[in-house]
Amino acid sequence: MPVSDSGLASAQQGFSLPETLVAALLFAVSLAGLLQYHQVLQQLLQHQWQQRQAWRFAHQQLDVYGSAAGEEVRVISLPSGWSMTLTEQVRTTACHSVTVTTVTPYRYRAVLTRWFCRIVAEDSLGVQTQTTP
Repeated sequence: MPVSDSGLASAQQGFSLPETLVAALLFAVSLAGLLQYHQVLQQLLQHQWQQRQAWRFAHQQLDVYGSAAGEEVRVISLPSGWSMTLTEQVRTTACHSVTVTTVTPYRYRAVLTRWFCRIVAEDSLGVQTQTTP
């Protein structure tokens, strides 16, 4: 059975060139938006990870300081781009505080302070002894 030209044209209808170009443009814009969103999420995740690491490094440094017990305090090693400062302040005759400041490459600052006190006790003869816990 022969098919007329008008029947063939209606059977082969599809998207026109302008419709295809608009669809491709919408797809490209959507993909670019999703990629940018993904990049922002990655940066936020990296920033949050560095914040956690900064607090962990500050805790580690204070633990190292506390375990030194009068010896020279070693500074823990940090990744490149990071910095750490350690500040000691005498608070009383028996106590001093140590403040550790850790700075990430994104310039986030984690500041942690811990007090260290000597225990002063008198024995039955009135002699004072000092210990550092």
